[in-house]
Amino acid sequence: MPSRSVGSLRHHLPAGAVSALLLVGLLTGVGPASAAGSTEPSASPAAETCAPPSTDPGAPEVTYPLPCLKQVFSDDFSGTSLDTDKWNVRKSGWSNDKNVSVGGGKLSVDMKRVSTSKEKDGFRGGGISSKQRFGYGYYELTATIPHLTPGWHPAFWTQIWDGAEAKSVYNRPFTELDIFEVQSTDACGGGSGSTKLDGGVITWNNNSSGSDVDDTPFKPRFSWQKPNGKFTWGEKHRYGLHYTPTHLTWVLDGKPVKTQPNPIQDPLPGTASHPAAAYNSPMSVWITSILTTTKYIGDDVPVGHSFGKFEVDRVAYYAPNGQIPPPYSTTPLPGPVKTVTEDFTDGAVHWWKNPGSQWSVTTQNGGRVLRNTSASGDALRVLGGPLTTPPQPNTLPYTPSWTNFSAEATVTLDGTGQGAGLMGRATDAQNYYYLQLNPAKQEVSLVKKVQQVSTVIAKTPLAISSGTPYRLKLVIEDNTLTGYVDGVAKVTKDDFVFGTGRVGLKGYQQLFGVSDVKITALG
Repeated sequence: MPSRSVGSLRHHLPAGAVSALLLVGLLTGVGPASAAGSTEPSASPAAETCAPPSTDPGAPEVTYPLPCLKQVFSDDFSGTSLDTDKWNVRKSGWSNDKNVSVGGGKLSVDMKRVSTSKEKDGFRGGGISSKQRFGYGYYELTATIPHLTPGWHPAFWTQIWDGAEAKSVYNRPFTELDIFEVQSTDACGGGSGSTKLDGGVITWNNNSSGSDVDDTPFKPRFSWQKPNGKFTWGEKHRYGLHYTPTHLTWVLDGKPVKTQPNPIQDPLPGTASHPAAAYNSPMSVWITSILTTTKYIGDDVPVGHSFGKFEVDRVAYYAPNGQIPPPYSTTPLPGPVKTVTEDFTDGAVHWWKNPGSQWSVTTQNGGRVLRNTSASGDALRVLGGPLTTPPQPNTLPYTPSWTNFSAEATVTLDGTGQGAGLMGRATDAQNYYYLQLNPAKQEVSLVKKVQQVSTVIAKTPLAISSGTPYRLKLVIEDNTLTGYVDGVAKVTKDDFVFGTGRVGLKGYQQLFGVSDVKITALG
């Protein structure tokens, strides 16, 4: 299953009559207005015209998309760059924006080794996710899946998040459709590795902290194969999934190859309620490939090696008569939080501090300043809850984790010490990147701290004075870190240890103050 990152009350439709009536409305076209994003006039879809094909051997052959299914979204990747009106580039610890390209009528997702690390941080894939969300209907992708080293995971799937950072806290259940996923397996248990292609459906609950909790009661999986034999890698095919309130039908090159009951269907009239209620959640389309395990990759693979490209010619979504069925909950989804600003007018209520550090909020020149008031040891403030594994509950309306971002703040050092600055991609109090003003050495530096060991990875001389405010900015895009002082790039370095994490403030044996913090998601 593809990886995922990290409000209102949870919203459910009542069980029983109300749910049943809504489901009847979905099947007949009666009920709430269609969801935003439909590009064709609304109509009343008829249940019989959009029913899955019969499993009776004597039934007439059908071809997808069915006549009742009208296209409301598509992309044939005919330009020279990704259409950012339609798509976000996938953000996760194991993706690089630069691995996604469009040209020659294709979307290409490259899969590369980026460092000598034997862990997943040494490898990067990529992907995209749709800004528009869908529900019941027919999803189709024309693609070539290469024969890859086991561990790589090309996938065509859906989830509630549209991929934009910072990720909103949805606090509701949602459905994930796995139209297909490349899965790695041990060959005969010998550990040499092989791959298979399968699909399925999963339900999740995005809880009040923004965490996705698997609540699928059971997980039937579908194994892809041609009607006349086994699946062959490296061939171009059209992969489809018709998702209805009662059935899922997988489709290869327009022909249905498997129909199974929808395991998360809401109760039809007169039937018992199913324990999973997220049957028609708003879903963004995701086209991705990341590394799920390094188990099958040899040490002899050089840095820069490409394992292949996941190439997509076209993606489309079709809805009954062009009307996207309304979701199980019509409460609007919160939008992405592109920029977070902090002026400390409410103190530092959302900023966790490490035990033993001493901080206060004061007023200076009409603004608020967060100050570290002790020149002893480490002083950390990190946006969000405590840095623990697993993470503590989140009280923000978004998840406080970023992959590609710009973080900036005004930092003033009081006296000479071991410096202060901005943290990025922090996974806990001992693992992060750090842009540091160091008055003792009169330099600005980029530091990475890994398992309590700090290493300077880039530095340059800089005259630093006590009491002088400096505007610091730390920009991290893919594997490249750049540090700015007063708008001028001073230090830059490629590094691969941390793929995503939190933003924070840090000082070591240094009195300092911070004001006007701004964090901006990139991409």
